[in-house]
Amino acid sequence: MPPNGRRLLVPCALALLTRASPAQRPDSTSASPEGAVYRTWNAYVASKQGRFAANAGTRSPLWLGTEQDRWPMFDLAGIYLPDGAVHEVVSIRRTGRADEYELVARFRSAEGRDSTAMTITVYGVRDRGRWVLANALPRKTAHWKRYVVGQMTYFVDPRLRFSSSRATQAVAFVDSLADAFALPRLAPTDYYVATSVDVALEILGVKTAQRYGANGGFSKPVNHQVFSGIPSQGENYRHELAHLVLRPLFTNSTTTLLASEGAATWLGGTGGTDFRGAVRELANYLRKNPAVTLESIVFRSSTPQSVRYATGAVLCEMLARRGGAAAIAAFHRAGPGPVQVRDELVRLLGRPWSVITIEWRALVMRLAST
Repeated sequence: MPPNGRRLLVPCALALLTRASPAQRPDSTSASPEGAVYRTWNAYVASKQGRFAANAGTRSPLWLGTEQDRWPMFDLAGIYLPDGAVHEVVSIRRTGRADEYELVARFRSAEGRDSTAMTITVYGVRDRGRWVLANALPRKTAHWKRYVVGQMTYFVDPRLRFSSSRATQAVAFVDSLADAFALPRLAPTDYYVATSVDVALEILGVKTAQRYGANGGFSKPVNHQVFSGIPSQGENYRHELAHLVLRPLFTNSTTTLLASEGAATWLGGTGGTDFRGAVRELANYLRKNPAVTLESIVFRSSTPQSVRYATGAVLCEMLARRGGAAAIAAFHRAGPGPVQVRDELVRLLGRPWSVITIEWRALVMRLAST
């Protein structure tokens, strides 16, 4: 999944600074629909108090109620904004539909670095006699073809061809995974198949300075949504499907990314490669960096993301061999810090930490060679 920036809070006046685009010059005092949408947007941004992601699911009278009822984390674009970001309204224009206006706003970090620039698109609509905001997703995918397979409703980019075989495999995968971990079957889920991660973000109304290409995806488990931006896997992107199925394991727990992303990588690969491919990349990294150990990966947050994902995946392989699904479920409850993770691995694997670190490295190399 693309990283969600998090930054320290800045004074409210700076965090909520709004500058009208010279091209549009929205007038907050205007009686026009554009003015009403502009005021609604300003009030909504102010209500966040500089904490956009943390409040992406905080109910608001300024947002379309049906979307809030449908998606617990209803602000689909806002979750990607760095805390304390400043913004300017770029444009407000009528879409061609009655009582619907597209609003585009550009956000930057409080420091004003262009590399952090992000553009957000939302819509102003009339609801029960007043103006409220709404998501880009239903509008930007209105022309996408829809297919229902099992509990999955697929929305497919018109530039892609739907693969019923991959969709059928995905349904079989999530059902078998739920059974293996004694978890509930996956609830009805919306699955968006895009040509790239960038397109997957754009249908949410998000455009970033960084480009990700056709090599991954992301999910919003609380909303029962999957976004696949890797056409080679398309309808069967198992990394993100695993996140949805395994979500009950870490709900209200102290899980770490080492466990949650490790399990998803073990079950479904990551970044376009399968589990074995991720392990081969990890083995290459270890050969080039011989001083790196399991100890340093667990205890240093600066370890590259791909290394941590693959490390967690190999630990899941070790746990599965030792204690099956129950051991992996217990691993999801370890944390919140590295000391607790280490101690839980010692308990679950029944070996001293010094032995685990040796066995982990040996398994990495053995798996990479097959």
